[in-house]
Amino acid sequence: MSHDVKPVQKEIIDLLRKPLGEVISYDQVERHKIIDLRQETRKFITVGDTTTAKVISFNIVPDVSIVDGFEKRLASKTSISKLKSMIADLSGAELVELTCTNHSGSISLEAVKILFRALMNHAPVLVRVIGEEDLIALPLIAYAPTDSRILYGQPSEGIVVVRVENRIQEIAKHLMRRIGFDLEGV
Repeated sequence: MSHDVKPVQKEIIDLLRKPLGEVISYDQVERHKIIDLRQETRKFITVGDTTTAKVISFNIVPDVSIVDGFEKRLASKTSISKLKSMIADLSGAELVELTCTNHSGSISLEAVKILFRALMNHAPVLVRVIGEEDLIALPLIAYAPTDSRILYGQPSEGIVVVRVENRIQEIAKHLMRRIGFDLEGV
């Protein structure tokens, strides 16, 4: 494996199986809750095809959406091209599309760099991950601006909402360092 691809240790993967924020069960995800989360947030970020499609179904455009075209290893019900079209239609702004490669059980330097670019953008961004986006929430939590919200799916439970604040960022940065990333100056 390239030095630019960092395999994530099993103990860290086990830690990440536990939600890093509040869980809203799938049957409780409602438009007004998502609108409330969107209010007064620096960046509103979705990770995963199902989570992104759900947010967009409420006519809410994430600042950054991370998708890979799959749900639980099967082709997503909502294609990436459909998600792109929906975001572009809702936002009225030109959608920025970025692509990176990230393998299962790892975080690539390429993905981290693309995430930084996405976070710096002012237009809506859709990041297509070739491979697996399951661990991408970790670098987003580590490096998104304070007071951002990151939403990601927790299999069989619901949508996890992470409010980016110092405490959770320090935990995420510590885990990123354990994986082998030292990006403090980035």
